[in-house]
Amino acid sequence: MGSKRFRTQRLWHNTLIMVWTVPFLVLPGIIVGASSGDFRLFLGTIIVAASGLALAALRDSRKKAAYAIEDDRLVLSSAGEEREVMIGDVLDASLLDRVGARAYLKEMTDLAGGRPEAELREEFMRFCTVDIGFSTLTLGAARRLIDRLPSAKSDLLLLRLRNGQVLLLSPLYAQDMVDTLGRRKLQM
Repeated sequence: MGSKRFRTQRLWHNTLIMVWTVPFLVLPGIIVGASSGDFRLFLGTIIVAASGLALAALRDSRKKAAYAIEDDRLVLSSAGEEREVMIGDVLDASLLDRVGARAYLKEMTDLAGGRPEAELREEFMRFCTVDIGFSTLTLGAARRLIDRLPSAKSDLLLLRLRNGQVLLLSPLYAQDMVDTLGRRKLQM
């Protein structure tokens, strides 16, 4: 049957927000420095802006994952961890957006009966490279804007397994991965 690899999405929303914020941080320092001759505020805003930009870039680039469908199994790897899922163990693979992913996680938390939300979130998003709104630097301020982007519609893959586990994946071409999983299940 062969092997097919899927690249994961790399989103830079936190970094882009910081790039757009930097001029508004630095401009007051320039104005005060030009009018008073004291450029300490300008240097301070440059340091804050550079630190914020570096932190945003670090957060956006830290999560890496890889997906491959090899013969009768799906191989997921992220941060030194690798997991193999037999294609026959996949109950359902469906497209999902970020709002739906947050709602699904909330529903899972409500039904978990005592399991900590952080533990459920880690298990749910272990192989996902897209931030669905839980660890943004903007504290949710830009979440609505990001959720409404045309690229944010149906860009995640919800994978339900026979053992009851649910995984969120973020392949670059989610529909192609759903189609490939469906074809492999039919060939079995």
